[in-house]
Amino acid sequence: MSPVSELLNSPVDPLHVLNRRKERVAAILDRTRVMFAEGVPAIDITTARCKAIVAVVCEFMEEAIAPFSDDVVSELRKGTAIVAVGGTGRGELCPASDVDLLFLDGGTASAPFRDAVSRCVQALYDARLQVGQSLRTIAECVTLAREEPEVATSLVEARHLWGSEKLVDQLQRSFAKTVVKKRQRAFILDCLTARVEEGPQSQELEPDVKNSRGGLRDLHLLRWLGFALTGRPELESLLKANLLTAEEVQTLRDAREFLTRIRIDLHLRADREQDRLTRDEQLRITRDRGIEESPTQRAVERLMQEYFQHSTNISRITRRFANRHRPRSMGRAARNLLVGHRADRYLRVHPDEVDTPARHLSKVCSSVESILRMYRLAALSDLAPSPRLMEGVSDAVPRLPADVSRESAQLFMDILGCPNSLPAILREMADNRLLDLLIPDFTHARCLMQFNQYHHYTVDEHTLRTIEVVTSYEQEDSPVGAAYRALKHKELVHLALILHDLGKGMKERHSIIGERIAERIGPRLGLQPKHVEQVMFLVRQHLEMADIAFRRDTADPDLLVKFSHQVGSPELLRMLFVLTAADVTGVGPGVWTDWKAELLSDLFNRCMLILSGKHYSYFEQERMQEVKRKVASIIVPIDSAYPEAERQSWIEKQLAGVSAYYLTCTSPEQIASDLDVIQRIDDQEIHVSGLNEEATQTVEYRIITRSKVATDGCFHRICGVLAAKRLEIIAADINTTDEGTIIDRFRVLDSDFSGNSPKERIDEVAQVLTKVLRGDETVDAVFHRNKRFGANRSQPTVSNLPARVVIDNASSDSRTIIDVFAHDCPGLLFRVSRVLYELDLSIDLAKISTHFDQVVDVFYVTERDDSKVLDGPRTDEIRQRLTALLEELSTPPS
Repeated sequence: MSPVSELLNSPVDPLHVLNRRKERVAAILDRTRVMFAEGVPAIDITTARCKAIVAVVCEFMEEAIAPFSDDVVSELRKGTAIVAVGGTGRGELCPASDVDLLFLDGGTASAPFRDAVSRCVQALYDARLQVGQSLRTIAECVTLAREEPEVATSLVEARHLWGSEKLVDQLQRSFAKTVVKKRQRAFILDCLTARVEEGPQSQELEPDVKNSRGGLRDLHLLRWLGFALTGRPELESLLKANLLTAEEVQTLRDAREFLTRIRIDLHLRADREQDRLTRDEQLRITRDRGIEESPTQRAVERLMQEYFQHSTNISRITRRFANRHRPRSMGRAARNLLVGHRADRYLRVHPDEVDTPARHLSKVCSSVESILRMYRLAALSDLAPSPRLMEGVSDAVPRLPADVSRESAQLFMDILGCPNSLPAILREMADNRLLDLLIPDFTHARCLMQFNQYHHYTVDEHTLRTIEVVTSYEQEDSPVGAAYRALKHKELVHLALILHDLGKGMKERHSIIGERIAERIGPRLGLQPKHVEQVMFLVRQHLEMADIAFRRDTADPDLLVKFSHQVGSPELLRMLFVLTAADVTGVGPGVWTDWKAELLSDLFNRCMLILSGKHYSYFEQERMQEVKRKVASIIVPIDSAYPEAERQSWIEKQLAGVSAYYLTCTSPEQIASDLDVIQRIDDQEIHVSGLNEEATQTVEYRIITRSKVATDGCFHRICGVLAAKRLEIIAADINTTDEGTIIDRFRVLDSDFSGNSPKERIDEVAQVLTKVLRGDETVDAVFHRNKRFGANRSQPTVSNLPARVVIDNASSDSRTIIDVFAHDCPGLLFRVSRVLYELDLSIDLAKISTHFDQVVDVFYVTERDDSKVLDGPRTDEIRQRLTALLEELSTPPS
């Protein structure tokens, strides 16, 4: 007996009907899981699932109309229809995809039809299907499709499911004629615009399988454009019309299969629509597929490189197709003809592009030299090549010789010297692989990923983004912008950025391999020996300046002199400064901050002093004396009866023992404010203040007290309070004067608030700090009182870089430098600083930063008696204790 007959011939038990509906859909999902586990091709799975779901839709509609009279039912079958649209119309449904349905009303049975639709949709929801539905007439569909691209693209896939086939045919013909054919240009532009606005457009390391660049939605875009051009959306129609090659169609089919299988896997795992391929899911799928690591790549990196190869192919073919068929207005063509002028024999420069007549295309694309002349003209004119030229170059590059002539090399370096147009041209050259011909090592970086939580893009995408960043400095009013504009050879920095990460994905350190690549590529591109050496230096040292700025005491004269002498010249320092800023910014959104800009610019300025001809220590002493003179002129006199000389002497006495970092990195106004506090507080007082920093979106907490007041272990107790209050410590400066006055400052991010922290929050933190430092409350009690559900859970570690401890006893004559490389977790700095306290070490300076790959906490320490830590058993003890802590923190709780 059919379900409908059962419904009509037996008493209706609503619970029985509900359970039957759920079981029916659950059985389809179970079948999907079995097919997936058995390795059935992904497209076959989505097709089978769609067919089964469509049968359910039709069955539920039959149930919905069963109570009506025969005449009404007959009228419904003749005058209404259910139309599959979107993914359902394509015949492809992933496990958690919406079932997209259009209930089409011919206008003759509106009231009963709406009642039936309501019951049918409710039944689908009861069965736990996600339904995207609409109820419209043909006229409403056509009108809405002209206004909303999303409606129009869904109707491209319109397919009859139930009811009047004649009505659906009428809809299809009316839509094709009125929405597409009569306004083909507008329809194509709408499709292209909607795709650009719809989803992420970059090669993200956690891609959206559907919406990211090169995702399944790009394949849908091809179908929509194909429908506009041929009247059919299938890839086969584009092949028959010679709009795609057989090779391109096969490449797209392979990519669709790969991405669809990933999407099915994500849906089945999450039991909901989940299209973001997160790092956790990447690891799981890698394990499930049994992918093994190679000598140079982790297994997950191999999986994702294959993913990005497929998505890049989709993106490349779709973009080329869109460029070929993007409508061009008659007015634009006429303007180009009238205003354009000939250049370089075969080329024409138009107001908005560089082009060539069709008869000359083969000549322009006949050699590397000819193609590069075209790109140089485009770069000098600040214009893009026309779609015809881009298509011609893409077709020609695979047939070009791999050697680089002297003319080709010079043309390429000329192009690298044009900041305004370089990003777009270089991205186009990467897309058509001309860049690989000039720099063969770029091929290795294609779709190469680093599996960690700090990089957002593949190596090739990161490289291209650094070029976009560095050329933007031409218009930027900042220290790095001024340095970039002052460069005499910008093309060398641009080349160094192209090369700087090409050594990744190999066993040896990538900067060392990159230096060897630069040594080989420099002469290939015709660089003078001194310029080859500069590019080699920039590639080899591209991490050094950031390391020093973010992890070292930039007030240490010995460190600055050593680094400055290593760089050797103001011009090379400018190059490294600019390259470093672009590299850090290109890692991903939010990585470059005002705080990092401040640190890097400060290091640049200090080193420029040395390289300008005078030893930095001279400037340091002069600067500190100047700071003290300014402080004396600012500070409120201690007693007006005291002469100026005595006030100066008091200031010198109060500041004796503070670090050079404090004196040179703190404004005279702030030092004067600190001294004002020092003269006002008594021997039992603790002064805590907090100030919002607008530019960096941070809060600076300052603690001033006498050393005999604060309980033992001041630094790690402060860290504990800040951690308990969910404040992320970015930097810390710890000072104890010869007079026994503590001046500590901590710069923090308060993620509990967007923008400035409110005064109530700052006051609350200050009160808790005071209580803990007095010994009135313990850090453990503060943690317990501020505990949130789930707050003690750290994020999963995805980087393959090991946690480690590095002790440097050579860089400073007076202090030992401890680098703690770790994966971030709540209270990390507090736990580390407590171990240092338990080891009887005094912390002089702390620098905390999220480095390119890991959290890096850097401590400048001495023994409690201010002596330097001795090498041997003592440093071994420190390393062992800290390493044991990191191992404990990285071990998941049982």
